[in-house]
Amino acid sequence: MFRQLRYLWLVLTVAVWNTLCFVLPDFLDSQTDGWKSAAIILLYVAALSVGQMAIAAVLSLNRYVAAVGLPLYAGLGAVMAYYRVAFHAKLNPALIDAALHTNPAEAAGVISWQIIVWFVFQLLVAFLWVHWRWRIGDISHPWVVLLVSIGIFAAWYWGNGRLHHSANQRYPLHVARSVCRYISLRRSVSLPRQVPELRSVCPPDSLDVVMIIGESTRADHLSLNGYPRQTCPRLSVRSNVVSLPSIFSPYTGTAESVPHILTPADSLSPGKAYTSYSFITCFARQGYTTAWITNQDYGRTYAPFIFEADTVIAPNASKTVYVYHPWYDLDLLAPLDGLMRQQNGTHRLYVFHSIGSHWYYNNHVPPQCERFRPVITNRVLTQNDPAAIVNSYDNTVVSMDLFVDSVISLFVSRNAIVFYLSDHGESLGENGNWLHAAGAEETKYPAALVWYSDKYEQTFPDRVAALKNNRTKHYRTDYLFYSLLSAAGMEATGHSPAFDIFSPE
Repeated sequence: MFRQLRYLWLVLTVAVWNTLCFVLPDFLDSQTDGWKSAAIILLYVAALSVGQMAIAAVLSLNRYVAAVGLPLYAGLGAVMAYYRVAFHAKLNPALIDAALHTNPAEAAGVISWQIIVWFVFQLLVAFLWVHWRWRIGDISHPWVVLLVSIGIFAAWYWGNGRLHHSANQRYPLHVARSVCRYISLRRSVSLPRQVPELRSVCPPDSLDVVMIIGESTRADHLSLNGYPRQTCPRLSVRSNVVSLPSIFSPYTGTAESVPHILTPADSLSPGKAYTSYSFITCFARQGYTTAWITNQDYGRTYAPFIFEADTVIAPNASKTVYVYHPWYDLDLLAPLDGLMRQQNGTHRLYVFHSIGSHWYYNNHVPPQCERFRPVITNRVLTQNDPAAIVNSYDNTVVSMDLFVDSVISLFVSRNAIVFYLSDHGESLGENGNWLHAAGAEETKYPAALVWYSDKYEQTFPDRVAALKNNRTKHYRTDYLFYSLLSAAGMEATGHSPAFDIFSPE
């Protein structure tokens, strides 16, 4: 009995230590503005410690398992916690991909004496636990303890949907999940797909095509579309901007929407989103150099399209929506500028995947775009004033305006066209709904616009005239694939005026 008590005391000590060192760092940058929200965060941390206790019980069950498992667990946790605090970085598939394709000099740049000291310190603590466990000796009924520990972990993990989702983002589950997701997306890249057939090709001598995938930006919050607040101060005075206020998206989550808008999938053939190559391959086969510049993690449903591009750049690969720290789309401008200086081809396609208006809104708004106040001050959605939520959301639209206008400014003197289409909209309290992915009506009308240069209008005057004539017509997001090809003088099998915003019909 005495050994059992000493074993339980060790388990509790390890669980509390691991919670403080490896779980709590995930919450240090969480914005809270009162005791109630702070209490909610502490309850989350306390609930997550139950999982740490079950893991500690299993790792400490046997002396030999403890001798290997506890140091490994502490060492890996030390690395994850250090980069989470020091760099606001969190492991995800995009970061894994970046790490696997980096060079030794770049890797050495993120290793410092501080992380070495922290890593060694955690190993020393783990070896103290191993020594403690070794002195306890064998405990009675270890299989019973193992089954109870597994049962507690299973009940903790699957007992509550919100806690289950949160646990997947914390150590150690987020490590296993990120590795599995990365392996899965790499496998998905190799799955067979069909190349859309191009019926006719009439390319200009040179052309830059830019596609910006927005995030959670709704059409009715653009001042370009009559919204009473000035959320588009730059695009509203930019010439050659055509906003499309009546685009309908049948999908309100990124995982479903992005594959749909990148491929020839439509309402009659939705499966093409998972069996066809995207427009990137179509452009590549016509001699375009292609690049995907992303401000989001790699999603399994659209990862195959990312790797169709010649160049993939993720400036903020270490960011996730669980990192409450500045995370701006403006960070994508430097890689774009670098590519434009390096690439010598006459035909170029650039695809951006922005973070846009994703929650937590303040994270994605640079200081110069904080136009509406007061803003949210709490990461717990329900603890914010509804008016402040709308203010912060509208500030993300101002940020989108700055980003898109900054991209456009790089192509003004070239033969170029820029598309912007958000993957879906966002609920802002209508009928008690918030955020997206729940299928609320307001999330089905994403913001969309097109900008063309003067040289483009000279090259394709009929297309520009048709675009202006079609701007208020109703389209599904199916239009994107065919309209992008049409803008570049290409036409794919399945093309019809219903899918083409450049069609005069």
